[in-house]
Amino acid sequence: MKKTLYPWERAVRFDHGVLVGELGPGRHRVPWRAVLRHVDIRPRTMSPAAQDVPTADGVLVRVTVVVRWAVSSPTAFVVESASPEDELYTAVQLALRGAVVTRAHSAVDPERQVIAAEVLAAVAARAAELGISVSDVAVRDVVMPGELRRAALVELVAAAEGRAALERARGETAALRSLLNAARLAEEHPALLEIRALQTASTVVVDRPARRR
Repeated sequence: MKKTLYPWERAVRFDHGVLVGELGPGRHRVPWRAVLRHVDIRPRTMSPAAQDVPTADGVLVRVTVVVRWAVSSPTAFVVESASPEDELYTAVQLALRGAVVTRAHSAVDPERQVIAAEVLAAVAARAAELGISVSDVAVRDVVMPGELRRAALVELVAAAEGRAALERARGETAALRSLLNAARLAEEHPALLEIRALQTASTVVVDRPARRR
């Protein structure tokens, strides 16, 4: 019989239950007794469910990651495990837990990239055994408990109010400094007050007479 494989496909061939080898893209003539296990080698994305992980200081933090992977060895992918994707999923979750549990809750979000790199390094060996190559891991979400989120909001509001109060104090200080300088200038040069009085007295407002009818 004839079998056609597309560029993104590989097939692992078994004859009477015995592993024979892999078939690449193209049209192949295989015996009727042969069994082909098709494998898609295109890159794909895995998004494990969010998990609540206790941090080093006892805070439960909800973290999610995104994993980019592809089949690197179709034979290992078929032979080494009945559910290679499930095993990769479990390995990623355990690695993520191991990376988060050693950190304080305040360090989890700022160290997203470091955590992602640790997860990638932790799963690489097991993934290779399963015939999988993990190309990238990214920490997508870090969600703190509601109490901490509310406390952070209060802190932000307090900081904003403090900055506003500081600006008001600076403005009042500048106004007082200006008045003090004016008072010193008047004290040192009394004639300036007389000149200012003359300027005020010489200001005349002239109203235009009403037009007679």
